[in-house]
Amino acid sequence: MIALLRSRLAPAVAALLAALSLHSCIEPPLKLASESVLVDLPIVNADLRVVWNIDFDLQADWYYGWDDTDRQMWGEIGYTLPTNYEVRRYYLGTEPGGPHTREGLDAFTIFENRFRRTYYFGYYDLLAWSNIDSKDGTQVLVIDDSNLDYVKATTSVSRGLSRDPENPDQVTALYNQPEVFFSTYPRDIHISERFEDYDYYDEELQTYVKNITATMKPLVYIYLVQIVLHNNDGRIIGTTGDCAVSAFASATNVNTGRTGSVPCMVYFGSRMKRGLSVNGETVDVIGGRLTTFGLCDMEGWEEGSKAEYSGSRQDLPNYIYYTLKFDNASQKTFVATITDQCQSQSHGGIITLHVDCSKVEVPPPGDVSSTGGMFYPTIDDYENVDYDIPM
Repeated sequence: MIALLRSRLAPAVAALLAALSLHSCIEPPLKLASESVLVDLPIVNADLRVVWNIDFDLQADWYYGWDDTDRQMWGEIGYTLPTNYEVRRYYLGTEPGGPHTREGLDAFTIFENRFRRTYYFGYYDLLAWSNIDSKDGTQVLVIDDSNLDYVKATTSVSRGLSRDPENPDQVTALYNQPEVFFSTYPRDIHISERFEDYDYYDEELQTYVKNITATMKPLVYIYLVQIVLHNNDGRIIGTTGDCAVSAFASATNVNTGRTGSVPCMVYFGSRMKRGLSVNGETVDVIGGRLTTFGLCDMEGWEEGSKAEYSGSRQDLPNYIYYTLKFDNASQKTFVATITDQCQSQSHGGIITLHVDCSKVEVPPPGDVSSTGGMFYPTIDDYENVDYDIPM
């Protein structure tokens, strides 16, 4: 909610105010000035159920769970509220739809979801996004606001992905998953000279007030990923914790929330839990939390928007890579397709992969193909998977 509050009298327009008051006989008079504006930036109801907009039961469908160790390693399972924000305010002049200029730009940081600022009569665009709160004060999200009309969010490269000797064109880079953040972009906010354009007069503050909605919406989506190991019988003793998913967008537009069309592979961590019950069967489950800008060339989330992907890059397959450790001191990276699950849940959801361990080929004893936390992908069930990652 943007509440526009009027303040002190400007000498240049005092005569106009007096004439206006005499002719209209409206009291109290509208104060004309370099306007004082109170801006409220409420966060949308960022519950997973609201953002995902899909039919799911977290208790029944999410087998992996989320315990204190998971929270310590990766934080809360869902969306958390930010504590500070970046604001970019653009003065457009006396007509709506004007260009953004350096002269008309006001950039600042706020530490609550409201701020007070002075305004001139005319029109404004307002872009605000939340900053990242992290335990160690670091972040991988990179915001580039050098283009006044297209503020861009990207992430940094995480680690190399070594080439498969049998497939020289295999992927070579992994990108960090972006931290969750929110933005809002109300346009053509009108600071009017007409007191009838305001909603009410605040007697205590002696100001006119106008209310405008400007809701902060998520630009990063949360996937809960679980790999269910059936018939394991102790052959798979764990995971290196390395997981990645291909064909997610490498950037997003902070203004509009529309994702870029260039794909990348996003890395995320995982761990294995033993002896869980899934539909009456005792299984082991590898799980983790993946955050992403979303699929390529995808519209930003709006409340009530459809979960199904409708962008232009339906040709891009989503593969999940994960590394298993075996009881003979070997380990191996596997890959499987999850395209349908990603495209049916474009703003996040639960991704589930079922693996029949009795059919998994165990590598030779001591064969370690993912030393140092690096992937050496081997392709099972697919003849070939080539994927180029932009650097």
